[in-house]
This record gives sequence, structure tokens and C-alpha cells, in this order.
Amino acid sequence: AIEAEQLEQLVRPCKLEILPTCIFRQNNPAIVGVHVLVGVLKPGVPLMKAGRTLTVVKSIESEGENIHRVEQDKEVAISLPDVTCGRQINGNDILYSAIPEDDFRKLKKLKKYLTAPEIQVMRDIAEMMRKDNPVWGI
Repeated sequence: AIEAEQLEQLVRPCKLEILPTCIFRQNNPAIVGVHVLVGVLKPGVPLMKAGRTLTVVKSIESEGENIHRVEQDKEVAISLPDVTCGRQINGNDILYSAIPEDDFRKLKKLKKYLTAPEIQVMRDIAEMMRKDNPVWGI
């Protein structure tokens, strides 16, 4: 139970795709529809593309209601401050949760609670981050 609670505090591995037909607002904040491909998405999760942190999920909405967590294979709208659709992000882009290095190390210890696709996403994130810093997360 203690480890499960620790896991809730961490930024979990997450991979999402921006739906090209669901860009509701370009900026201030950008509001886009996303399909959660892997993992769990929550407000406050930083997002990155190609190893560069872009923004943080400000809020998540589904069918007009704010929600606090989205599971895999769901489609929701998210608001993203500090990015512009058509510049930093586009339809069909794949975004990953930008896991802080400390959280990444803790997640490695709690790996037994993650699904196989989440572990694969962690590997992908580590690979992206290690392009700039070869010892990231070790």
C-alpha cells in the first residue's frame, strides 16, 4: 500500500497522440483532443516531444466534465499552456510524459507495478533523454 501511494505521487510513463481533427484552440492555452496510447494521464504531468519538455497538462476534460485521471485507450481534451498548435505541437504528434530524473529512478524500483507497455515507454523516454545526457536516469 505504501509503494502504491509512492507510485501515485510520481510522474508515470505516458504516451499520447494528438488527434488532428480535434484541435479546439490554438493557444492561450492550446486545447487539443488526445488519444492516450499507453499509461495514465493526470493534470500537472509535464509533456515532451523528441526529448524536449514543452508544457504541462493544465486540465483534462471528457464530455464537458473535468476529470483527474485518464486510463489507456481513452480519448479526452486537454489544455496545454505555453504552446501553440502548428508551431510546437501538431496533429498526429506523439507526446510523452517528461518524467523527472528522480521520479524515473524511483519508478525503476517500483517497476513491478507498471504494465509491460508502460515499461517500454519508460525505455523510449530514457533513450530520448540519453541523447543529450548519456547517464540520465542511471
